[in-house]
Amino acid sequence: MQKLFEWLLIPISLAILLLILAAPLIVVYLFFRLSAEAFYQVGFRYWHALLMVFGSFLGSSVNFPLHSGTITEYPPIFLGAASILSPALDLSFPATFHPVVLAVNLGGCLIPILVSLTILVRCQVSARRAILGTLIVAAITYRMAMPVAGEGILLPVYVAPTLAAISGLVLARRLQAAPALAYISGTMGTLLGADIFNLLTPGVLAALAPPMVGPGSMGIAPRPLVLSIGGAGVFDGIFLTGIIAVLLAAFVVHFFHRSGTIISKSCTGQDR
Repeated sequence: MQKLFEWLLIPISLAILLLILAAPLIVVYLFFRLSAEAFYQVGFRYWHALLMVFGSFLGSSVNFPLHSGTITEYPPIFLGAASILSPALDLSFPATFHPVVLAVNLGGCLIPILVSLTILVRCQVSARRAILGTLIVAAITYRMAMPVAGEGILLPVYVAPTLAAISGLVLARRLQAAPALAYISGTMGTLLGADIFNLLTPGVLAALAPPMVGPGSMGIAPRPLVLSIGGAGVFDGIFLTGIIAVLLAAFVVHFFHRSGTIISKSCTGQDR
């Protein structure tokens, strides 16, 4: 009996080992599959969807600087304008901070923007409804986002996709247009609210890059800290928000329209 148990233990152990080794590949496959499905839901052909996901993945390592040189302090005119526009704004942060380079990521920011613009044109989504959904997501994500030194601007993963999906479902005149509106609202709203509006808020750069980060020694200037919008690429909030928001909205639409697929309808006719 003991020998039988030992003989059975070998294949079971091998099966478990193979499953552990294959787990990362399974996760990557599911990620690509769900991402491609989300792009397919908003009207792209399946091979186009796969191409965009693959391009976003490759573009995750590409960052484009937004300026030359580094930023170490806020311009006085910027602080003056901020104090006038928001008198209650707390300006008691360090006058200078660790050198910062602002950049945008190709896969995590630029490609989602391009996809949003393509959806806006191809699917004939109402620009007014898309802007309204974007502003709703931007306003709430701006209030909930938290700058953390060494990590970036953090936001609970469920907030933006849920807001975007609800905005798409509520604002869409036709329920079939909800996934497209959800994608635009999620990606552009997260980009504006969690990233751009926060970076333009005085004190956020000082919080993300305090003076004690990477101090120079022996007269050598400290190495600049690169803050890239969408810097995590396909795992960044901008990219993931659009994907998850589309899947949530599409699930609701399919729940109410169980017969047939909605893809052909989602990009035909105007949602004005």
